[in-house]
Amino acid sequence: MITKYYPYILISALLLVAITVFLNRQQILQPSILGNLHTHTICSDGDNDYETMITAALKLNFKFIAITDHQICPEVINKCLFETRIFCIPGEEVTGNRTHLLALNITKPVNPYQPMIKQVADIHALGGLAIAAHPYLKKFQYTSAELTDSGLDAMECTTNPDELHPLPCIYTSDAHRASALGFQFLSCPAPIKTFSDLKKAIFSRLCSRSFLSTPNTLRPTSFQIN
Repeated sequence: MITKYYPYILISALLLVAITVFLNRQQILQPSILGNLHTHTICSDGDNDYETMITAALKLNFKFIAITDHQICPEVINKCLFETRIFCIPGEEVTGNRTHLLALNITKPVNPYQPMIKQVADIHALGGLAIAAHPYLKKFQYTSAELTDSGLDAMECTTNPDELHPLPCIYTSDAHRASALGFQFLSCPAPIKTFSDLKKAIFSRLCSRSFLSTPNTLRPTSFQIN
């Protein structure tokens, strides 16, 4: 009795397989969403102004960028907040004597000369993300306790996969000039149009490391591990 339904069951199974393959193929063909979350302008120690950095990011087909000068620069922050060509996240590289800390989505400065846990708390109070900047460089090395017990949201990494690291990874080039934006950057599977989108992408650990072939002279020293 059941055997007469076998052709229908087989056809249904084949259709299900075909639909699954199609959806997976569509996901594979979905273009990655690219961006860089650690950049500098002439407001601090960068070589290029805001407009030059944004223009270079657009040429790389970036969909998001964070401006993280070593201090809050109101003029640059305002340009970023009202940017329409690319999703721009205002921020600061909080620069202490030993550690540097990326503060994303803040418009007010954070005191770098206080314990790491307090810096992170201040960033969170401002509605931002706190990310350990180049934590494996000897000059700016974090302690294990600072990485795991300070409430940090993520850390800059240099290698995949980020499961090897204690926190979610972001991949950046610490670009101090436009030509360094493409050295290393973040590739995410879903659109990032809001800060909530960015947080979700980072916390889900679905974003990966992407990079372009760049001459050694353009490679930022932040990723030449000592």
